[in-house]
Amino acid sequence: MTLMRWNPWSDVDTLHAEINKLFDQVGTENRGSRATPTFAPAVDICETTDRYVLKFDLPEVRPEEVDIHVENQTLVVKGERKAETTEAKAGWHRIERSYGQFSRSFTLPNNVDAERITASAKDGVLRLELPKKAEAQPRKIAVNQPN
Repeated sequence: MTLMRWNPWSDVDTLHAEINKLFDQVGTENRGSRATPTFAPAVDICETTDRYVLKFDLPEVRPEEVDIHVENQTLVVKGERKAETTEAKAGWHRIERSYGQFSRSFTLPNNVDAERITASAKDGVLRLELPKKAEAQPRKIAVNQPN
């Protein structure tokens, strides 16, 4: 019988390698011999005193083809960036931009007034404005001094 010393870190290393493999596979679709990532628009989020502003990079996505809805305090933005047809790709040397369906979800803070969310689009940027509820606005309180 062979006695082997147990190394608890070997199990962690194996788990780490498996997780890395999983993340390498997520977000890719197999197109022939090379994998390309699916499309996930970048989002900037900014907070001001009275609202949150989300800006999505959505080049070549028509605003009417984007689905925006709020469900159970979660803001969901869905759509699809369509690839050109194969005939248009015939003269191309390289395609690096990603295409496909996307869905981004954001849990809304309790101070967002979901009924007053607005959306606008300009130059390939979708802008969502999420106003804060009136009672959530900061209010300055003056200190009264007795005479």
